[in-house]
Amino acid sequence: MENIGTKRLETARLILRKGSLKDAEEIFNNYCTDSLVTKYVTWNVHKSIDDSLNYLKHWEESYKKDHSYKWLIEDKEISQVVGAIAAINVDVKNKTIEIGYCLGSNWWNKGYMTEAFKEVIKFLFEEVGVETIYAEHLAANSSSGKVMLKSGMKYEGSLRNRLIDKNTNKPTDLESYSIIREDYFNNK
Repeated sequence: MENIGTKRLETARLILRKGSLKDAEEIFNNYCTDSLVTKYVTWNVHKSIDDSLNYLKHWEESYKKDHSYKWLIEDKEISQVVGAIAAINVDVKNKTIEIGYCLGSNWWNKGYMTEAFKEVIKFLFEEVGVETIYAEHLAANSSSGKVMLKSGMKYEGSLRNRLIDKNTNKPTDLESYSIIREDYFNNK
């Protein structure tokens, strides 16, 4: 696996780029305070702009480490950050990366996340040299599973009672998906 780090990526409608402190207001307003978004992620809704600044400080620090892949998703039409996509687990030895993502609910059902995810998958396979990319979602968030399928992943199965749902405080299943290098290049 090559240690390329977060590289600016671009699609027809989106720019995927590193985050910086100057993005705090946009992420705060466009997705970090969106209870529809935070319902399905492991972090909680941001209560103040300071929460968003701390989130971005963590990202800026992570860019200094090997194999850090974290992008803010900017909508070209409005020149605003509307979401994020990142490697949340990187296993260099086994050449695997887990991806997590979120998108402000105002931008749902427009194909933005699938567009961003496909570009990240392309980058990770073609430039970084990853063997397997995987992602998981809460069982209650079936829309995320649709994004994973549209991005070329295959459903692997259900990880039973794998996580305590922060909304119900009860165990919940995670649905697991992946795409391997061979499948990516055979279907390209």
